[in-house]
Amino acid sequence: MPVISAVLGDLTAADVDAVVNAANRAMRGGGGVDGAIHRAGGPAILRDCVARFPDGLATGDAGWTTAGDLPARWVIHTVGPNWNAGQRDRSLLVSCYRRALEVADEVGARTVAFPLVSGGIYGWPRADAIAAAVETIVAAETNVEEVRLVARDEAVHKQIRATLLLRQPPPVGADTIGSLFDREPVQFSLRGDAYLWRDLRAQFADTPLPEDWFTLRKLLTDAIEQTTGKPIGEQVHLPEYDPGHGMSAGAVHGPWWVHTGLPILLDRYTAR
Repeated sequence: MPVISAVLGDLTAADVDAVVNAANRAMRGGGGVDGAIHRAGGPAILRDCVARFPDGLATGDAGWTTAGDLPARWVIHTVGPNWNAGQRDRSLLVSCYRRALEVADEVGARTVAFPLVSGGIYGWPRADAIAAAVETIVAAETNVEEVRLVARDEAVHKQIRATLLLRQPPPVGADTIGSLFDREPVQFSLRGDAYLWRDLRAQFADTPLPEDWFTLRKLLTDAIEQTTGKPIGEQVHLPEYDPGHGMSAGAVHGPWWVHTGLPILLDRYTAR
């Protein structure tokens, strides 16, 4: 299983073996990510598209071309389903990621950067577009070692990162604050609390345990308030913690952290 990371930045500048292009069926360039890749990579990409895909490419399929002037060696083109045009078969979106990784294996790419396929002008609901990407990459049998999910929009980046924290939490050191979060509570108050729990675990993954209880409490309180933008006892909705589950999605219940979450962590620290 490849290591997956969320990256805020420009896909065309990604220093990887292969970048994935959200192409259209004609494979002759277009708008959005497709246009940006063709502009940055130069005419060699289009020439290769014409030569290798004279009849275009089917929705859900993928194929490779040169990367032209891009830092990458290859562009892997995939055609996502257009939600706005009524193409709402999720298996086609899943196929885009699966086929792109299969093509990456064909050319020997070990590091691959993806955009959020169909999540832009094609209008696929963002939460499900992210879930489909992460679920498919996590489950893939591939030789790709690293996958970057690249977003130019900060809100999209935050939502991808939050989803990754749930699906593929990073490792933490044995004697770190992050290790206090390893055993999750039996029940959270609201859905957003699970996201915040794992977000804090990642933030403190390499932070050594402090020497006293009071320092730990202040570190945790400051981190919670900085992440939520509110005093610790207040309820807040964070869009990046909203996976599209409906009621309470994205909601962080401040009183739960005051009366349950923090005491659990502080008790664990005391026990050590």
